[in-house]
Amino acid sequence: MQSMRSYLLRESLVSGSSNAVINGGFSWYLSAHRDRLPILGGNGVLVDFIATAVILVLVLSLIVLPLQQRHAMKKVRIGAEPPLIFLKLFSHIAIHRNVLKALMLAIYAGVIALPVVFLVFTVLDVDSLTRVQYVLSKSLFTGLLAGLVVLPIVYMALYPLRSQPGMSAKE
Repeated sequence: MQSMRSYLLRESLVSGSSNAVINGGFSWYLSAHRDRLPILGGNGVLVDFIATAVILVLVLSLIVLPLQQRHAMKKVRIGAEPPLIFLKLFSHIAIHRNVLKALMLAIYAGVIALPVVFLVFTVLDVDSLTRVQYVLSKSLFTGLLAGLVVLPIVYMALYPLRSQPGMSAKE
């Protein structure tokens, strides 16, 4: 059995790197007819990144949660209690079914990614990207996002919190 830290690192690196490569490939293919892509607007990079964040986290959660629930317990030494940060941030999600967990994580991803991505483009004073810049930034964005979202997914799989007497799912 491996330690929780090494297991999380491996899962995060595998998820992040594979999603970066896959999304980079899709981005390259889908942007073939465009020399420059605007940041803002209906067909802009910002809308694309936010939609990608929501869809990526939803699909990744729907795939990885059941897999982790079946396999993680066999591979990892876990402590008696989940980390405090997990309890504070995700315990209200962890008590629901996998579909609701995935939907809630996807909504969080979109809500958190919007100001972060907007702020990055604003601070860097970027109003459009070349095709290569778009593909590289999309690969970096999806790789980081996929690598980070694996952490709460693994914890939800390893620590399936259940509502306790006197505690409703809404709390």
